[in-house]
Amino acid sequence: MEQTLTMAPSTPVKASEHAYLVEVFSAIQGEGPIVGTRQIFVRFLGCHLSCAYCDTPATHTKQRQCRVEQTPGRRDFVELANPVPITLLLEHLHKLETFPGLHDGISITGGEPLQHLRSLRTLIPAVKPDFSLYLETDGILWRNLEPVVDDFNLIGMDIKIPSATGLQPYWDEHRRFLAIAAKRDVFVKVVLTRDTTPEELDTTLEIIKDVDAEIPLILQPVTPYGVVRHPPSPEQVLAWQSRAKSVLKRVRVIPQTHKMIGQL
Repeated sequence: MEQTLTMAPSTPVKASEHAYLVEVFSAIQGEGPIVGTRQIFVRFLGCHLSCAYCDTPATHTKQRQCRVEQTPGRRDFVELANPVPITLLLEHLHKLETFPGLHDGISITGGEPLQHLRSLRTLIPAVKPDFSLYLETDGILWRNLEPVVDDFNLIGMDIKIPSATGLQPYWDEHRRFLAIAAKRDVFVKVVLTRDTTPEELDTTLEIIKDVDAEIPLILQPVTPYGVVRHPPSPEQVLAWQSRAKSVLKRVRVIPQTHKMIGQL
């Protein structure tokens, strides 16, 4: 008979269920409208994209080990073998919550966490009674979002524009994704470089407006990384925000603030 571990009443987790992870740690949220809040970050391994500005290259490599912080904020990591049993992951999540309310929620991130639908469908019911859940996603895998959309308190979806990613456009996928995500509290983030075009921004605005003009848009000037060396100028950002505010009601410019304070 298969052994189970119960982290919350009526939420049994099979001992055989597991997740492929890169890291688990406590940190200050550095992006989007909940910037400055304290989160436990659960970073899933693997991504179906290779964006030019990606600052988590470990998600694209075969990670035999996952590093897990033992004490919130101390960076006293230990290594666990991949895949990590979800029963063990739950133990570490509750260990990081050293007192009720230390963390404002759990950030499910990556890589692209929606590639791990089975793991999410096991993990989410076990942590939802105790934590607010925030999904960070590239906003493309809309079919994988459908089964779990109601489980998240907040969804932060990217719209990937080709001038920044160096990839093909995903306009149709983003439209479908946002239409589903709008069932919950959602915001859209778009990373901007000096090469961002008015046409890319206008298409982004159209996608959001067609779903709901009240959905917040976060304009994020790219943090130079890898082959991406040139963020947009202040003049460009101001012009783009003005253009966006003529269409949408809630537009903010927020850079990656965690990079400014040297944090993970």
